[in-house]
Amino acid sequence: MDNHLLVVVALFFTAAVTCNACYYRKFTPNHTGCKSKNPRCNIVDNQVTNDDKNLVVRLHNQYREKIAMGKETAAGGLPTASNMLEMVWDDELAYIAQRHAETCEFEHDCSDCRKVDRFGVGQNLYMSWSFSLPSSRDQWEEMVKTFYSEIQMFRKEDISSFNFHANYGHFSQVIWANSWRIGCGKVVFKDGKWYQTMISCNYGPAGNYVNAPIYKIGSPCSACPSNTCCGNSCKRSGVRSNYQGLCKSELDGGLH
Repeated sequence: MDNHLLVVVALFFTAAVTCNACYYRKFTPNHTGCKSKNPRCNIVDNQVTNDDKNLVVRLHNQYREKIAMGKETAAGGLPTASNMLEMVWDDELAYIAQRHAETCEFEHDCSDCRKVDRFGVGQNLYMSWSFSLPSSRDQWEEMVKTFYSEIQMFRKEDISSFNFHANYGHFSQVIWANSWRIGCGKVVFKDGKWYQTMISCNYGPAGNYVNAPIYKIGSPCSACPSNTCCGNSCKRSGVRSNYQGLCKSELDGGLH
């Protein structure tokens, strides 16, 4: 998929959801991409800047790199990953996540309610409260840190065959090897004296599938999928990667 086609796709889904016949209703009449802002929600901030996007992707990839390279000592130390993909930002996932955040309802939408043509979509949610308008950067950093902190309750036997546990489902989605696209939406809304921040992050393809491996255990990059590079192979391909042990897509349109 070239850049021109990516632009067309972006314009298509943006235009489609502004029409009465929302494109995403083919998945379910209640698709989140077709929802409007909650009129009862006093939203004071709903911006996700380019700096925010870059920060979210970088924080996820730093944790994924830590796992892939075997540098994580928590949970008794986790084994290296042979197929951990490098994450990138996805505007379509972010669009749907923003629609979800603007409901101001801190609960997951249904799996079909966030589905896109390319894949099923996973989701992590974050909520915080403060007396003053919070720093955007602090919120994103605290969100990813909170997700990853669930490693303290993680069971290593779930790496090869996942069993869902609510006390570390956010962590497992963050490190799910095949989930390599992420898009997040954010709102800060006033509720009495409190500023509440709600962030919804969508991941594709979805992780947390029962009995599936979170990642393949093995030497870093030894089981990268086709159309990816890692380490020296990225240098030879002229593809820039800032992370060790992460398989990076060589294609504009992603992996097939």
